[in-house]
Amino acid sequence: MNFINGFAFKFKWYLKNRFKINRSGRVKEASKEFDDYINSLPRGSLVIDVGANVGKFTKIFLKKEFKVHAFEADPIAINELKKNCGDDENLKLFEVAVGIKNESKKLYRYRKFDAANPETTIGSSVLSFRRGKDKPFVEIKCIDFIDYLKNIENKIALLKMDIEGAEVEILEKIIDEKLYKKIGKIYAETHERFSHKIAIETVNLRARLVKENINNINLNWG
Repeated sequence: MNFINGFAFKFKWYLKNRFKINRSGRVKEASKEFDDYINSLPRGSLVIDVGANVGKFTKIFLKKEFKVHAFEADPIAINELKKNCGDDENLKLFEVAVGIKNESKKLYRYRKFDAANPETTIGSSVLSFRRGKDKPFVEIKCIDFIDYLKNIENKIALLKMDIEGAEVEILEKIIDEKLYKKIGKIYAETHERFSHKIAIETVNLRARLVKENINNINLNWG
């Protein structure tokens, strides 16, 4: 990708996702690809649900009899996930957030958060500027997700990631360590609309995927 083409590519994707231009169309296309892919997987496939929230996708995966590793750090969402997914023997629940090192973090509630409605935890984020006015935060544990992936011996069929703006740093590290090669497909929701900084980081990631011909990471999902 030469300088001119690289700049044009980045500028195009910056505008598209920073300002949500035809975002619904891209999400629809990626969602269809996602559905077709999970429908093609055999029973017993290992799938990882990062940002499982109240268990919407975890429940779908379990119904397909996949082996599911679900990551969720929000205590309210965790309680609801357990209600929705029960004690399924195929579920391994990690009550932590993911990052590139082991540490404690603050999870900030966003503007629509209502403690009486667990589904409003879906917008909670470790990004402090996402905190809604007068909304609380909760202390959470964050694990080194790269170390976790390195310790998985079997092929990972699917990694689904929706972590409210914290995804790019992890995906870059997954590429650095060549870990994407042990994963069938990665579907991530990106959050360029949140800020200029995130938009720049994400468009650089998109350019890297093209430059390095990495075809199993889809950033248009969700």
